[in-house]
Amino acid sequence: GEMIPRRDTASKDDAVAQREQALWDKARPRYDEIMERHTRLPELDVRKKRLIYRSKQRGWLEVDLLLGTWAAENVPTLSVEELDEFENFVNLETIDIYNVLTLRSDVPEDMCGEGDKKSLIERIQDWAKESPLGKADREKYVEVKTKHNLI
Repeated sequence: GEMIPRRDTASKDDAVAQREQALWDKARPRYDEIMERHTRLPELDVRKKRLIYRSKQRGWLEVDLLLGTWAAENVPTLSVEELDEFENFVNLETIDIYNVLTLRSDVPEDMCGEGDKKSLIERIQDWAKESPLGKADREKYVEVKTKHNLI
């Protein structure tokens, strides 16, 4: 059922209800301020924040790091058309995103640029190639593992 605050059902002598009311009176201005700020957020800002969150929380560490880092750096400045393109990419399966980011597969045809103009996804792929996060050196990996007796 519906919750009814104690202060609405208690007698005037109820000390707990009085303390509850005093706390509510003190907290109400801050509550109203937070709610007003939250409901005032433009829809576009909310969409960008959601896309950044979804990019960081894919469930695969590699994709979380690569896509999440790119999104945190670039999504706030994307146009609406670029946001649509990025959202379509984020809606792919995580394995497909991973394969595109790590060059194991090509960018899907419907997400490729036309002519010399690169699509957003191709630009993300270029970023991943140049990012320290996207550069793995197998020899260095083996060297470090061997040095620390981990293999």
